[in-house]
Amino acid sequence: MSDYTPPVGQNNYISGWGNNQAKETASKIDHIADKAKFGIEMLGTGLLGIDAIEKELIELSNAPQAPTQVQIRSLAHRLDSHQKQLEQGLNRIKDMMNDIDRATDSIQGPRTSW
Repeated sequence: MSDYTPPVGQNNYISGWGNNQAKETASKIDHIADKAKFGIEMLGTGLLGIDAIEKELIELSNAPQAPTQVQIRSLAHRLDSHQKQLEQGLNRIKDMMNDIDRATDSIQGPRTSW
């Protein structure tokens, strides 16, 4: 048994020679996480747009006259735009998660088989 304890605030797994690599990787992950946050905000904006269209549909359903073909087409085009925005946001987030996976591979080291 060893009586050694690392200094307060110092983790064994990032001390010594691997410290710079761990800091660099953490910095990369932080940068990618900031991009992912932006992608998530894009998704939120798309959902707000769909919510507005939903409210418009409710208003049209309570109107004294039926909606025109132009109104219905306009709603369909707006829904399509929001769908594409959500799809792009999801694809960006997927790409960023792959970036995080690659960045953490450097911490994990080369994969070897038993």
